[in-house]
Amino acid sequence: MFAWSHRYLPAATDPTAQMGSLSYYVLRGVEQFAVFSIPAFLFVSGYFIAFATPRRQATVSWSIVGARIRSLLIPYLIWSLVLIVFLGLQGRRLSPAGYAAALLTGRVNPAYYYVPLLCQFYLLSPLLVFLARRWWQWLLLGALVIQLSIQLLYYPALLHVSAGALQPYVDVVPKWIFPVRIFWFVAGLVAGFHLAALKQFAARWKWWWLGGLLLLFVVGMVEWESMQTYAGQGWLAHRETFLDTAYGGLVILAFLAFSDFNVPFAGFVSELGAKSFGIYLLHSPVMEVTARLIYRFVPGLLAHQEILQPVLVVASLGVPLLLMALVNRSPLRRYYRWLFG
Repeated sequence: MFAWSHRYLPAATDPTAQMGSLSYYVLRGVEQFAVFSIPAFLFVSGYFIAFATPRRQATVSWSIVGARIRSLLIPYLIWSLVLIVFLGLQGRRLSPAGYAAALLTGRVNPAYYYVPLLCQFYLLSPLLVFLARRWWQWLLLGALVIQLSIQLLYYPALLHVSAGALQPYVDVVPKWIFPVRIFWFVAGLVAGFHLAALKQFAARWKWWWLGGLLLLFVVGMVEWESMQTYAGQGWLAHRETFLDTAYGGLVILAFLAFSDFNVPFAGFVSELGAKSFGIYLLHSPVMEVTARLIYRFVPGLLAHQEILQPVLVVASLGVPLLLMALVNRSPLRRYYRWLFG
């Protein structure tokens, strides 16, 4: 809407004039709604570790940890190398150290930071399981304090104000470092060991969770618009705030509270879930290529978000699913798990 506005707006038009339009608020609504997605993924990942730890075992075995990391890293490295080659053909090259850093931090693609982040949690999981078995309340509280403390550093940068003594630390906590999201993984881990009690607690207050998350969705929209106005910098790239953390937590609690609810298209959703890692690895490159093709050949479509966004969603979901289906029906089938997890 802003970066490519010169392709569909008159040359003298300020692209930020689109702020406040119906398309703008629809896109902001989608962005705000989806804030819970990474917390939910990490919560489920922590829950899996608890599920994979036998009841009489002090902590999760390193064989489980190693298997999970291998299942993530091999497809990640394959598609990262494919993207590196693709970027190299476009003239976007790095030094050997730059390539190594990009692979270690997930900077090959903006969405790939999640793999190094998750691998860090898996490497920490034997210690976290040990702590969750004995002092889960303190572990949960400590993880929450760490995550909220890091989120506190976002506010001066977002609002373009000085952070005083904290200023040297404002820009040194990238999102691929585990403390940034530690609460969600730990919460899933603790939930896995106390699921029955947690579901009973969630069910008791289920309408409060549902009402709270709807309220926080609206308040989160207002918060972000207020920060943009205060910062005076036009559009801001979204970062998770305190309200977003509360919203993500209420979404998870509401999901647990309404666990008996029949989800529409449950079979289709379950099938997508089984292929989610392959979709994750491919969706962002496919989305970028699709958007660039539209930018080059059909720039007028950029002005119609009600058409553009469904096109991007269908392409970023459909192309990965089609490629996975083709591989699964070809001689490459034996390599499917290494390509898509």
